[in-house]
Amino acid sequence: ASFDAFRTVPKDLAEASATGAFMTMVAVLTCVILFICETKAFMTSQRRTDVALDSNQDSMLGIHFDVTMLDMACDHVTVGVWDAFGTDRMNITKNLVKQRIDHRGVDKGHAYTDDELTELDFSERSLTAEDKAELDSDWSSSSDQFKHDSFEDVVDVHDYTFVNFYADWCPHCRMFGPIWDQFEQDLNSDKDPVVDADGVKANVRALKINCVDFEEACQQQKVQSFPTVRLYRRGSAGKNWADFRGKRQGEALLQFAKEEVRKRHIHTGAHYHDVFAEGCRLKGSVEVARVPGTLHFQAMHNKERTLNLAYTNVSHTVHSLTFGEDAAQRHLAFRAFLPSEYQKHLNPLEGRSFTVARFHQAPHHYLKVVHTKIFKERVYQQTHQWSSRNVAKNAVPQAKFSYDLSPVEVVISWHQRRWYDYITAIFAIIGGAFTFMSMTSSLVTVASSQFKASINKLG
Repeated sequence: ASFDAFRTVPKDLAEASATGAFMTMVAVLTCVILFICETKAFMTSQRRTDVALDSNQDSMLGIHFDVTMLDMACDHVTVGVWDAFGTDRMNITKNLVKQRIDHRGVDKGHAYTDDELTELDFSERSLTAEDKAELDSDWSSSSDQFKHDSFEDVVDVHDYTFVNFYADWCPHCRMFGPIWDQFEQDLNSDKDPVVDADGVKANVRALKINCVDFEEACQQQKVQSFPTVRLYRRGSAGKNWADFRGKRQGEALLQFAKEEVRKRHIHTGAHYHDVFAEGCRLKGSVEVARVPGTLHFQAMHNKERTLNLAYTNVSHTVHSLTFGEDAAQRHLAFRAFLPSEYQKHLNPLEGRSFTVARFHQAPHHYLKVVHTKIFKERVYQQTHQWSSRNVAKNAVPQAKFSYDLSPVEVVISWHQRRWYDYITAIFAIIGGAFTFMSMTSSLVTVASSQFKASINKLG
């Protein structure tokens, strides 16, 4: 009996009170509510999300895509892939289905003319007053206030550029110098405007280049004699010109410029339009090494038609882009089991369109791919960012999807509480509720007694 840990107080020494009865009822009610909640939690399995190092040891990864190229016919679109191992596969045809898509518009698509390409390429270019002065100036001396570092920029800023390549030591250049200076002054002041084939005034600039001071520029232009007079047309990287071979007189120079410029439709109000009468929807899959890489779509020539690839439009709509085996079906099956914050990352590009507004631009996507274990199955989640990147004028635009695999994986599993956790929680609820209410009841009783005692003393 001396080891009894549950000794009781004699009934004569215990006193019942209304406060104690109330606290007992509150304790019982609290225990019942918490017991119901705890039992419900014990009987219900919960999802658990953990992050761990990626355990997937597969060497290959499947990419499943469904993409529509908005202005590229199926005969001219190709799919390729590159990876960090240096593997570069072009024109993939295995497991690829191409479907022709009609624009459903009035304009069924037509190729750009050379004049349209040139006009659109430079229509939105703006210059500061300082840049304009630099590009309009003569290249007479390397010690003047201008840089003279890009002959190509000089040509591209004007519709046509009339250039006199000369050398100070050349007697023919000295004789021709005053005639050229007068012609240059008249032409640049628009004394007699030069118009194109539509009668629209053209931006024609005359200038001269001293091949003694700017020997490298003259060598690049393959100037072999002095004076050499050429009329350059913009948009050809300084490689498209007409040589003047007439009499070195102002009237002959002006007549030559007018005849050449009149051959072209320079300012027609050209606008961007579809090149092809249809688009192309590409559905397929490709196996790649499980390392960072890039999936890309671009235009190509075919046996019947040669394209100006640098001016192709790679705007597109992504219907689906997923990773893993049978990814499209598996994502639908497991979407309901994923927490809502993860569902949107299964196929983040679904139904989105990515377009560019002008030439020499292409959408570039960046995907971080995260391996995810859902119970006993595996899927891949993605985070996505994209930008419209500028492409070099002579490069072929590509719609790129660059992907990188995360070194960690997300593990989603069911979490079931153990029975002893449940029993421990029940005991804690009962003991904690009655202990707390007992302490509260004692505190109320003591406070009440002190209050009554203080009133009696005052009385």
